[in-house]
Amino acid sequence: MGVRPATAPRRTAQVTEETRGLILAAAEAEFAECGFATARLSDIAERVGITRAAVIYHFRDKKALYDAVLEAAFQPLSERVQAALAAPGSSAERIERVLQAWFNYATERPTLGRLFIREVASAQDALRAEVEQLAAPMYAAFVSTIEQGQRDGEFRAINPLHVANILSGATIWLISGAHLMGGNDTESRAERLGQHRDELVGIAHFLLGIRTHVEKHEGAAADRG
Repeated sequence: MGVRPATAPRRTAQVTEETRGLILAAAEAEFAECGFATARLSDIAERVGITRAAVIYHFRDKKALYDAVLEAAFQPLSERVQAALAAPGSSAERIERVLQAWFNYATERPTLGRLFIREVASAQDALRAEVEQLAAPMYAAFVSTIEQGQRDGEFRAINPLHVANILSGATIWLISGAHLMGGNDTESRAERLGQHRDELVGIAHFLLGIRTHVEKHEGAAADRG
């Protein structure tokens, strides 16, 4: 009787993990396009090239798969936001880093915006607990940074939640609707995204009352005049 190679279990585990990753990617695209209620496990399986039973082998039902998709989509963003806020610097510098991290991640993963829009649209009095658990820490950290900047005199008095919703909403809308805005070539799209990123930072400066170095210089010159 032959001896099974020692690497077989490791190879099996690798294939299982790869299949799980393919299912998550296919499910994220399907849920973003169709929403949770309309998406079907059979269609997700077809995207991967496996059977519906194989999907259920990895995820017991559609809700379990959807929860795993949300975690896979939101968790890396949360980690980037937390890292941006934890790095040293003024509140204004930390806010700018968060906006860069948020915008970069949203453009890398446009399905995130569509998933979030569908969640907000289907919510009644509040977001589902699973979504709230993933989004709340990011919002709380962002709001806390604005409040600290207000205490330090860096930012003007404004509702931090309004700022967070305006900035996140502007990005989600642009990314989710980018295919409707023309200019499909890569260069023009990259240019538009770069302009939007810069404008997003400018909007944050305006909302929070942050004066740039140029504005400070011009203001000082006007005072001297």
